Formats: sequence, C-alpha cells, structure tokens
Amino acid sequence: MEYFKILNLNREPFSNSPEPDFFFPSRGHLACLQQLELAIRLRRGLNVVLGNVGTGKTTLCRELILNFSEREEDRNEIETHLLLDPSFSAPREFLSAVALTFGLAVEGDESDWQFKENIKNLLFHKGVEEKKTVVLIIDEGQKLPDFCREILREFLNYETNENKLLQIVIFAQKEFREILKDHLNFADRVNQYYLLEPLNYREMKDMIRFRLARAGQPADEHLFTIFGLWAIYRATGGYPRRIITLCHQILLTLIIQNKVKAGWFLVRSVSQRLSPELIRRRRRAAVTGLTAVLFLAFIMSLVLAKQMAAPLDPVKDLPAKTVSVLNVPNNLGQLKIETGGTVIHLLRDIYGRTGTDRFRAVIEANPHIKDINRVRTGELIAFPAVPATTTPWPQNGKLVRIAYKGNLDEAYTFVKKNAFIKKNPSSIRMLPFWNPREGIVFALVLRKAFYDEAEARKAIRNLPPALAATAEIMEKPGGDTVFFAN
Repeated sequence: MEYFKILNLNREPFSNSPEPDFFFPSRGHLACLQQLELAIRLRRGLNVVLGNVGTGKTTLCRELILNFSEREEDRNEIETHLLLDPSFSAPREFLSAVALTFGLAVEGDESDWQFKENIKNLLFHKGVEEKKTVVLIIDEGQKLPDFCREILREFLNYETNENKLLQIVIFAQKEFREILKDHLNFADRVNQYYLLEPLNYREMKDMIRFRLARAGQPADEHLFTIFGLWAIYRATGGYPRRIITLCHQILLTLIIQNKVKAGWFLVRSVSQRLSPELIRRRRRAAVTGLTAVLFLAFIMSLVLAKQMAAPLDPVKDLPAKTVSVLNVPNNLGQLKIETGGTVIHLLRDIYGRTGTDRFRAVIEANPHIKDINRVRTGELIAFPAVPATTTPWPQNGKLVRIAYKGNLDEAYTFVKKNAFIKKNPSSIRMLPFWNPREGIVFALVLRKAFYDEAEARKAIRNLPPALAATAEIMEKPGGDTVFFAN
C-alpha cells in the first residue's frame, strides 16, 4: 500500500519530480512564464531566468514547454527543444548536440562551419518558409563553457528584418550573471533577465495546500497546523524544493508516529533531522524569541483569515461600445489584474488561446500599459473583440451551458467564485460571442463536447444541484454569430 493512502490521499503530494499537475502558480512563477511566453511569441531572441538552487527553475522550464504543447495551434507554430546539461568539452560536441536536438542528421566528417550552416539553413526554412518559431531551452546554464556562449551568440545573428530565427531561453543559477559580466558581447544580446525568488509565507502555505488538494485531500481537512506551516517556512526559507522535501518527510513521520496533524514541534524535529545545522541555530534562539514567533504567527493567521473572508472589491466593467444590430462590438470588456494574476492567464480564460495576434491586439488596446510584461495588481486591462480564426463549436456535436452572462466582469467573477469551477478549472470554459439578436453574450460551458444527447443530459445530472438546475444543452447560434474564442 502506498504511504499516502494511509493519509486518505490518492496521489503522492510531495514528489520531487517536476510533475505538471503539481505546478503551483505563484505570483513570481506566473509573471516569469508570462514574460517568457510573450518574448518567445514576439521572437525577441535571448532570455535568461536566474535563481538559486531550489527556486523552481527546472519545474518552470517544464511548464513553459508544456504550455506550448497543450494547444494544437501552438504545436503547429512553435517548436521547443531542450538541452538538460550543457557541460560540453568542445565546440563540435555542442554543435552536434544542437543539430541532433533539431532533428538534423549528423555526419562524422562535418566541420564546425558545416554544422553551423546546416543549423542556419534549418532555422531559415522553419522560420521563413514554414513561419514557425524555434525555441532552444537550456537548463543548468551556469555550466555553459565559453565556446558555447560564443556559438549561441552566432545563432542569435540568424535573423530576418523583423525578428530572430532562434529563440533561446537559459535557466541558470545566479552565478551566471557574474559570468555574463565577463562576456559583454553575449550579455548585450539578452532581451530580458528574470530573477526567481523564494516564496513568501502565504505563497508557501498556498503551495502546500494546493499540492494536498491535487492529491485528493478534502478542503475541510488540514494536515498542518498554522504553527506547523510557520515552522516549515522558517526551516526552508520559502525555497520550493526544500519545502517539498521537508513536507514529504513530515508526512512519513505522521504515519510512523500515528498522528493526524503536524504542529510546530513535529516540524521542528523533522527539519533538524534533515538539516543538522538547524539544531545549532535553534539552540541560540531564546525562549522569548520562540514565544514572539508563535505570537506573530497567530496574529498573521488572524489577519490572513480576515483578508480571505473579506469580500473582493467589485471590478467595474468597461462600458461596452453600444452594439448596433449591424456592427460587431470593438471590445469585450475590461478586467482588473488581481494579486497573483497575469495577462496571459486572462487571455487563456477569455480567448481560449494566447496566440501572438491576441497579445498584439491586447497591447494595442491598452496604450496606458507601458510594459505588458509588468502589469501591476489593480491595473485595468481592456480586451478587444478579436474574432476567432476557427469555430469553437464541435462539428455535429453539442455543448452544455451552465451559465449565461451579459458582460465580461460577471462571467469572470462567476468563474472565479464558483466552488465547483475552482475545484475543476479545466472542465469549464468561457465562450464569448455576438449576433444581432442577442448582442454580446458570455456563455460558460462544459469544455467537453457531446455527440449524444443522453450523454449530455447525464453530464448535467452529475453537476452540483445549483448548477444542474440552470444548465441546459445549448443550441448552436445562427450562422451570423461571431465567436471570440477558438
């Protein structure tokens, strides 16, 4: 029997493998993903992500690749290639590895120059003739030898009048920045740096609960006390890898000691066993210091609980342009960026995809935003009415509608506040459309398409009662309908 089943979990919550289902979207990681995706779609060239050991660089690297492989349109337009360990001993070895990664045949007697020509020709074919974006992602970038950086610099010279033919993302430890200071001709090519920091206390707490929920823990059950969570934060400093390792050992200890919750002293005991140096640090702490920490944690828990219970400020919808029965509207509405929110996730939720055309349309619709990569919490983002390039309606299929909303704010608020949707975010999608009879409408539908009415009605019966009461099989809108999501 797997250990986690003893704790009434159906999966291991703290595996040290970068599992996509357990990727926690902290504010810093989401912002980094947003900037990388935008830079890649706009073909900006070289981007560097820096962070100490355990800040989540490898996990973020896998999530970036996964984001570009989820949607068929992206799979057709964007190719991602990954180099895990760039500890090469000679230029030829590096060029051979890159060529093989790109799918080129490697001959034993090829010169370095021929390798570069073959790679250049491939990039021109992919980027110019096939209109594809080729991405080379390098993990452990601090291991790159000097000759590798020089070759990458040459690759960045392969470009058209509009953009770079090869997009490069390097994930590296902080020491890589010092290396770049000695190689300014390469550092000057960097489009943007992003520094990954450890999680703060609240993010760490949310990450732990997020992983436990994904592993099957009910929302009303908690394996860690508030003091236990604070002890985890003190022991790990907010570094995701350390958090995962410590929490795994804590769960094993709970089982061995036949306990149901991990408090301050249990966490402290496990962390000292994992990190002997913590023992010396703890012994230097006075009793009054411990009391102060406990009191601070208690106050923080009260403040956070009050914040979580407080109602959200209403987000005012952008007054939609008056819709004529003859004209499609120019905008869908406006949303406020919430704490931890990003533009790229709003694009996905509203349009169903994050293609370059959507990015550019949103940038043009928001001239007040100086840098779409760095949108502050509370900023209002307008979303233009960009018609879908493909119909979202399943051919010969049916959709189940669970709600109809008249504006973007109502639809997005419904999605964010409904308990069923929050628990099953991938099961629901927003479908905005317009026609002369209904005007602009935001339908919330089950993502799954149904090709049998009985199956669709069964899906409605399986919904929570409050949703099932209003859900219905949606009639396909008329041929004069304009959809704004693919």
